[in-house]
Amino acid sequence: MEQWRAARHLFDEHGCSEQFPRVFLYIMTAGTHANLRYRREYAGLSIEEFAELVGVTTRAVRYWETGRREIGDRYFGRVLAVLGCDAQAIGERRRGEETLRDLRRGASLSAEQVAAHLRKQRTTAHMKITADKVRALEQGNTVPGRPWRSVQDCGTIARALANLYRVPTRLLADAWRRTNSTVAAPDLAPASKRAPSEGAQQAWDALNERQQLYLRELFHQDQEHEQQQAQRHLDGVPYIPVVEWRRLLFCLHAPASVVGYSPAQERLRAAGVHDPGAGSSLSALERRGLIVCHHDAVRVEPIGEVRRTRVELTRAGRSAARAGLGIECPATPPGMLSEWLWRVLVRVITRAPISDGDVPGRGTHYLAVGHSIRKGVPSRGFIEHRQPHGAVGGPHYWYPTRSGISHAADHLAVYRELYPRVNTEGLERHLSEPM
Repeated sequence: MEQWRAARHLFDEHGCSEQFPRVFLYIMTAGTHANLRYRREYAGLSIEEFAELVGVTTRAVRYWETGRREIGDRYFGRVLAVLGCDAQAIGERRRGEETLRDLRRGASLSAEQVAAHLRKQRTTAHMKITADKVRALEQGNTVPGRPWRSVQDCGTIARALANLYRVPTRLLADAWRRTNSTVAAPDLAPASKRAPSEGAQQAWDALNERQQLYLRELFHQDQEHEQQQAQRHLDGVPYIPVVEWRRLLFCLHAPASVVGYSPAQERLRAAGVHDPGAGSSLSALERRGLIVCHHDAVRVEPIGEVRRTRVELTRAGRSAARAGLGIECPATPPGMLSEWLWRVLVRVITRAPISDGDVPGRGTHYLAVGHSIRKGVPSRGFIEHRQPHGAVGGPHYWYPTRSGISHAADHLAVYRELYPRVNTEGLERHLSEPM
């Protein structure tokens, strides 16, 4: 299956799907190292040219392509750079399953070079990190010394390694947890909530009481729509473009006795405004760039075509409303999932195994082993698409990986505070069950 995925990715990526059956047959018989050969040939490089670019002998390349020898740490990153691909493309590992050694090899560094770099850095020099300690960390062994028992110190080391390996900090932290559970998990210093900007507060203060009331009620309705769309996304309901659901129906220009009141008008009436038309208050908010009014016509039976006004809050409008209401924007801490991805992970953990349709949208690209958000940004590797253990043939389902379970267990308290709207009741029971 891994060989199939590697070959499929290699040729789909370059629009060569018609060659896929022949290539896959070769790889199945020749081994995953055949991926390296096909990558080289696709790049239009002879063995001699490839060897010169990487800085090795032609014999070394032949050994790599026949599987007689592993690509050394010193040259692995160079191979990827010359071929313009990642490790998954040559069958070395799947995205979302990287270990610390994988990341070091991808940077073409030895353990000695890593240790020497860390001893020169101001933040890690006092930790006296040696090559033996780097190897012990990569092998999942206990690393002696006080820094390796401190989540803060391990967080400092993780950030230094991420910078050295040129990968996102969250990718390094994920690889750390997959690699070694005997040392402290790195603390990436979660961010605090962001206070509203001074400009947003000034925009709110410049409004009169009636304008503030209009903006406040429109903001509340906008946030309700956002929550509804997040739930639709999670439930796999057909996607509604943002440009549509952000436009809130404000009023129909017809007698209320015939067409009734819109949800926005009902909100304003409940707040004491009994003439919530589309007049001066909306115009004032639009002049300040806090909303955009859209005017069109719709057919309403039995009176026929009726003019309609819809209102869309701008980013500045939402910021001003948050400032006026004293709402701080939750900043997603480094290495943590967004709210909708956390919802997806919770759903997979609590309902596994689940079918394809229960993982909505692009959740797989961000969370699933073997996937990638875009080039250079691997998935988190928190869920996987596989057959049940022991099954031979048959359908595949979504399961959480060990990394996904560990991530949820390690950060459950933080997520509950960060995203209180996500239902995690009983999640602890699923986190303690054997996989």
